[in-house]
Amino acid sequence: MKKNILIAIIVILVIVAIGIGAFVFFKGGVKKVDIDAVGQTIASTTPFNELASMDITMEELGSIFGINTENVEKVVGKVPMMSVQASMYVLIQAKDGAVDTVKAELDKYATQYEEQWSMYLPAQYELVKNRKMGIVGNTVYMIVAENAETLEQEITK
Repeated sequence: MKKNILIAIIVILVIVAIGIGAFVFFKGGVKKVDIDAVGQTIASTTPFNELASMDITMEELGSIFGINTENVEKVVGKVPMMSVQASMYVLIQAKDGAVDTVKAELDKYATQYEEQWSMYLPAQYELVKNRKMGIVGNTVYMIVAENAETLEQEITK
């Protein structure tokens, strides 16, 4: 009788352990951002729906942003076509194991972008200084806009 109770307890513990493991694997894993959907949402909001801007391609990610594209799965974003607006955003889906490297490279670009605007159009410089940057799962992002905090919520929700 005691042996049957012990076996029942062991079976229950194994089932609970499997359940917890499945929950962690399926629900508690790394959040994945649909950068295409988020990019479309951001692009359709002010200021991006009002600005003359161009899409950020992998080529520009390497040449303008200085990011090693070998570490990148995908990029979505917009930069201004003329140097009278600083508003821009970039969402970079980094390859596994490359998130920290991509973040460091984007940080370097952000510093250069801030330096670029530091002596030109004070209101735009303030936008650059108040940019939002971060990481969600394998997505590294930067947003420069008046409503950067609100737009950031599209990524982090």
